Amino acid sequence: MKKVSVIMSVFNCEKFLASAIESIVQQSFSDFEFIIFDDASTDESKKIIESFASEDSRIIPVYNAQNQGLTKNLNKGIAMSDGDYIARMDADDIALEDRLRNQVQFLESNAHIDIVGTSAIDIDENGSQLQKRQAPETHDKIIELLPKANPMIHSTIVFRKKSLEKIDFYNESYRTTQDYEMWFRAAGNGMLFYNLQDVLLLYRMDNNYHRRKSIRYRLYDCKLRLQSFKYLGIPKYKYYYALIPIILGLLPQKVYDSVKKLDPRVKTIG
Repeated sequence: MKKVSVIMSVFNCEKFLASAIESIVQQSFSDFEFIIFDDASTDESKKIIESFASEDSRIIPVYNAQNQGLTKNLNKGIAMSDGDYIARMDADDIALEDRLRNQVQFLESNAHIDIVGTSAIDIDENGSQLQKRQAPETHDKIIELLPKANPMIHSTIVFRKKSLEKIDFYNESYRTTQDYEMWFRAAGNGMLFYNLQDVLLLYRMDNNYHRRKSIRYRLYDCKLRLQSFKYLGIPKYKYYYALIPIILGLLPQKVYDSVKKLDPRVKTIG
């Protein structure tokens, strides 16, 4: 039995995949299994996974014949996992070498915390640093931000499997924003959050990041807020928070970039 199960879902990510897998394989903490789903990729992703799996027995590859989407793969990975803790990892991000060690040590020393994330540095397609993602630290600060914006960086998360089992993990009716929706349910069920302030992940931002968050994505975000505010007992007059993703999606790129500088989670580097 492993202490941690790292779960990654991959779809056509050949450009960054090797760096992402290598960053987990080379962690200073080694008591983990690494479950990687290739979600019917049409590029060289499958071959890259096969190459790493042949060299490291901790890697458990799963090859989907048809594309299932991130949410279903995450729940399938959790169902087959053996670890006490579930760690998320995206196929284009880079985990710094002490990420798992620091998060496991924190959870082992703080038995009351159910979900722990970290801060991160945004990087572009070439690996150049753009800005810092400063996640709110304490549970109270996280819950304060939750109705307005996602206070947890999904690919930095480690959570106690037994805790999230109580809410059946991810809601498969959400193909996107599945993590944000789960945080509302977790908070409503009394689970406690924390974000380490250490930067333990490099978060990939490609040139189409803003455009990829289409109006459909924004509507998903709006929908989940309207359906999830009840878990926190948010008064109806504050339901206007649900319009935030729609408003952001309608802004021109230059205006969007200016507004995002006001985001409390974003810090300049230096």
